Amino acid sequence: MNQRYLCAMQEAAVDTVQFLASDSVGFVSELDSIDVTILDKPTESLFHDHLLQTTDLTWLERIDTGNTFVFVLIAICGAILIYLQKNSEGIFSSVFKATVDRNLAMQEARVENSQRTRNRFLLLVVGGTSISLFLASVGFSKFQISGSFSAFYFKVLGLLLLMFGIKRIVLFGISFLFDLHQELKIHSFNQNLLHSMAGLLLLPLSLLMFYNSIIPSTWLVTMGLLVAGLFYLQGLLRGMQLAVYASRISLLHLFYYLCALEILPVFVLIRLVQGMQ
Repeated sequence: MNQRYLCAMQEAAVDTVQFLASDSVGFVSELDSIDVTILDKPTESLFHDHLLQTTDLTWLERIDTGNTFVFVLIAICGAILIYLQKNSEGIFSSVFKATVDRNLAMQEARVENSQRTRNRFLLLVVGGTSISLFLASVGFSKFQISGSFSAFYFKVLGLLLLMFGIKRIVLFGISFLFDLHQELKIHSFNQNLLHSMAGLLLLPLSLLMFYNSIIPSTWLVTMGLLVAGLFYLQGLLRGMQLAVYASRISLLHLFYYLCALEILPVFVLIRLVQGMQ
């Protein structure tokens, strides 16, 4: 029994070896006659099998200034703000409170303090620089202005200073003719206060306009125009309240003031912007 079993196993092993050898030789001969083409592995998207959205992607355009002009302006504004924070206690909180509270603004307008006046002038310089930078960035990107950004910025700054200077000269002449020096002082203080606060709020938006790659510039422009519009309307409201409470100012003179120095400059600025298109 043991011999028969071994013989059977030996024959099976021989058959298996012979089968494998013959089959392998035939398979190798068939492979030699087959042309093999190597296919490249298809490239998959980075967002494949992810939950990230692959559609509705928009290209964010950023302003190419080509120099460090904007960085220098923002650095100067930052240095002035740091100086004011260290050398004037509570200037930013006082400016914010006076912006919200009209009575507090009228009280601070009557206070004579040379150091506080100097600090608020520096804050006004930062506000004017920030407002000009924001308006120049919007105009330079939307209307595709040719030339350097620095030259366009100084044009915008010069235009704003010209309008601001003409308005102050006219107001000074009116106050001299009608003996409204105290009212002019309070009105000028309110306007400087609102311009400074608007510039502080527009400064981070201007920074994002140039050095941001996430938030669309359309959102930043909309937010900046809303801030500028709200502070402009607040300035109009405070001027009207001051004129109404002053007994020496008639409603007819107030109407002339609004038409000549508030509404007309806005329409002139809109006309200039439309001419740039």
